[in-house]
Amino acid sequence: MAVGCSLSILHSSDWASAICFPKETKPNGPLFFWAQVFYLSKLLEFGDTLLIILGGSIRRLSFLHVYHHATVVVMCYLWVRTSQSLFPVALVTNASVHVIMYGYYFLCAVGIRPGWKRVVTDCQIVQFVFSFAVSGRMLYLHFFGSGCSGILGWCFNAGFNASLLALFVNFHAKSYASRKRTKVEGVDYHDDNKVKGS
Repeated sequence: MAVGCSLSILHSSDWASAICFPKETKPNGPLFFWAQVFYLSKLLEFGDTLLIILGGSIRRLSFLHVYHHATVVVMCYLWVRTSQSLFPVALVTNASVHVIMYGYYFLCAVGIRPGWKRVVTDCQIVQFVFSFAVSGRMLYLHFFGSGCSGILGWCFNAGFNASLLALFVNFHAKSYASRKRTKVEGVDYHDDNKVKGS
């Protein structure tokens, strides 16, 4: 998805449209195809939650997990329904972060414990900060240019992304910043009992 959407942006004669679609843009063409695929992929991510429940690990379901999976479907629906400006940037960054995240989970599933779990959370936080930074350009084009399509959808999604940013920063602080390290017989141990889930 990230590659397909990126290629659609690069083949476009107007790269600015990746940030600001003209008002009244209809949801068709290659970028909206990738938005539909992304939307369907978010429906499939409910399978992740179902596997956790069926595996008897319902306690692993954090508020962040459930809230994210339940609401991101609405976000993607609004991308298409409102022809929301800026979604190509969000799609590429989010799909890229998911490649890293599911790569990490795959390695864990096959018995390899990579030492870069924190990088996954860092990438999730960076994507939201980047999204807000690029939103500044889109808002400038909307209010001082000819306007951008889907601004009401963007408003909902900006609020949702702000809440996710706060939740991921909180998770990061609990998981990594306050983690106490102790040395026992020359081996480092982490106090992992404070925070569960991810």
